[in-house]
Amino acid sequence: MKQGKPRVRYYDHDFYLNIEQSFIDSGKTYGCKRIAIDLLTKGIAKSSHKKILRYFKMRSISTNNHVKWKNKVAKPEKVGKYPNLLTDPENFDKYGDVFSVDITEKEFNGERYYTCGFYHIKMKKIFGLVTEKNKGNQLVEKSFLKMTDEFGVFLPNSVIHSDNGSEFKAYNYKLMLMYFNLIPSMSRIAKSTDNGWI
Repeated sequence: MKQGKPRVRYYDHDFYLNIEQSFIDSGKTYGCKRIAIDLLTKGIAKSSHKKILRYFKMRSISTNNHVKWKNKVAKPEKVGKYPNLLTDPENFDKYGDVFSVDITEKEFNGERYYTCGFYHIKMKKIFGLVTEKNKGNQLVEKSFLKMTDEFGVFLPNSVIHSDNGSEFKAYNYKLMLMYFNLIPSMSRIAKSTDNGWI
């Protein structure tokens, strides 16, 4: 380059025309390797795909079939067992009482404790707070029954929102909601912000 010589010392124009013709015949979808095979099968020239790649770069040729994999496949959104009813906070007025429930864990003096509670989103108050050493359906059931005693009578069309924990998918939990005429709502999978109130 210091001597002023061109970077590409040898440029075969006829070879490039064969590459271009093969590229156009393929609908501008063949890459370097496919063109090398195509030229070889036609008996025009035997060349490596690296040499064809150099001609591609010299003439700024690119295929039109490069599609990113993320854009190619649209993955469906993962939903919970029950629909997410609390997507828009402005629509909370159409529901009676709106609760958010979850289980959290904390280590204290070398032992692990689990706490469950029901947060009333409109009143901004927690009901039925229960802490035990064991996590499971019994913890949720105790917390729910304590919440019903503390809160009293539910308004019509009331909703209880939870995450996708197995305790909230259990049949006994569904029976309790049905007994008190409460509508279950559930966050989307891997979307912890959907249950951010609690």
